[in-house]
Amino acid sequence: MTITYELKIYGRVQHVGFRDRIEDIRRGLGIDGVVYNYKDGTVRILANFYTEKKKKLFKEFIKELEEEDNLINIDRIEEKELNTYIEFPKGINRLSADDLLQLNKKLDEGVKYIKMIFGLLDNNTKILVQVDEKLNLHTEILNKMDEKLNHHTEILTNMDKKLDLYTNILTNMDEKLNTLNENQLKIIEALGKINSTLDKIEKKL
Repeated sequence: MTITYELKIYGRVQHVGFRDRIEDIRRGLGIDGVVYNYKDGTVRILANFYTEKKKKLFKEFIKELEEEDNLINIDRIEEKELNTYIEFPKGINRLSADDLLQLNKKLDEGVKYIKMIFGLLDNNTKILVQVDEKLNLHTEILNKMDEKLNHHTEILTNMDKKLDLYTNILTNMDEKLNTLNENQLKIIEALGKINSTLDKIEKKL
């Protein structure tokens, strides 16, 4: 992944042909970016590096320049990873003061938009947390409703069993009543026969 870095070179690096030597190193490594003199006496480089190895090699070549040129003296090199990616023209290009102002403005705009994006992400995170809390509440309510439905189902099942039992009892009672009615009819029929027989006997007497 390509990362944009800012390199700050401290020491005697301005007005000694330092930036020309930076362009020579760039051609050998195929690095794109910009180089410019800064008001605090440093030389600053904004460049894209595809690998950590290439960035390290670039810094080592810069450090070796003071060994090749007595006019150049490098105290230290500081680096900072930028929170954005800048697409540069091919090569290491020098910037004039006006170009530098425009670049700073663009970097400021880029930082502003990045902050705005992070702000939106924070707001979206808060909204998602609120939605998640509401979903948890709804889930809890639904679970309670499900428990009550299970309880009602259990009650209805028990009622259904009792109704089946009552139905069986009533069916048995109905069968017994039918049997009693049949027996009663038989008794009435038998009594009718007895009465008829008694009437015949009475007539003969």
